[in-house]
Amino acid sequence: MFTGPERRRDWPDESKIAIVAESLEPGVNASALARSHDINPQQLFGWRRRFRKEAEALIASSRRDPELISFATVQVDAPAPGLPVSLPAAGPSDGSIEITIGTATVRIRGAADTKTLALVLKALKVLA
Repeated sequence: MFTGPERRRDWPDESKIAIVAESLEPGVNASALARSHDINPQQLFGWRRRFRKEAEALIASSRRDPELISFATVQVDAPAPGLPVSLPAAGPSDGSIEITIGTATVRIRGAADTKTLALVLKALKVLA
């Protein structure tokens, strides 16, 4: 949406978060992605910086105030009784996380640093 005499776009946070999340996917060229959304690459990098700082502040505040920490319900799919269980061989990058909130699902395979995870969770919260 354009506003004011300079016709600047006013991007809603949901759109910014979606573009930032897309830019964090493996193999994505952030500058090309920015241009495909008709934004300056520096604007995208600024959004990434902003959301990272907000996520870090949220993490820091939750460490100071245990009341802000909450847990989600976990569902474990177990095999039917009597069926053999086959587990894959463990490897260094076999860890994965899957989070579903409403219609949004996030799958993280392998190691994820806390900054990226916090940003993804914030995006999921906004989009769900």
